[in-house]
Amino acid sequence: MPLVIGEDAREKLAHQLQELDVRELVDVLRRVLPAYTETANGLRNVLVLAQATVWDTDTPDGTQDTSTDLSTVVWPDAGYYGDHLGPDQGLWEEGSCRSCDLAVVSNAKRAHCPVCGTACYLT
Repeated sequence: MPLVIGEDAREKLAHQLQELDVRELVDVLRRVLPAYTETANGLRNVLVLAQATVWDTDTPDGTQDTSTDLSTVVWPDAGYYGDHLGPDQGLWEEGSCRSCDLAVVSNAKRAHCPVCGTACYLT
């Protein structure tokens, strides 16, 4: 049975997570999100972390064009980085998973897709 905690405990946990840098937050979520994977009616549902990039640009006709790119955050390859979380540079490395073709981002050039587990090589 899942643990049920009160509002104060959730607020404390949220505050602790906000204290982490992006690498540490991604690593904590790497340990948590896979526990919420479900398979039902032939569908596999995976809870993942995503990053949305939004551009607000003025078009030549004076209207506002808002475009959004959504990328899945991939888990740094800790083995490649000597059991560390990779460089502390934000989610600036981009690419796509060569197996499931998701658009992906990471703080590290070497990572693993949270959906299929494939090694991702980002630029």
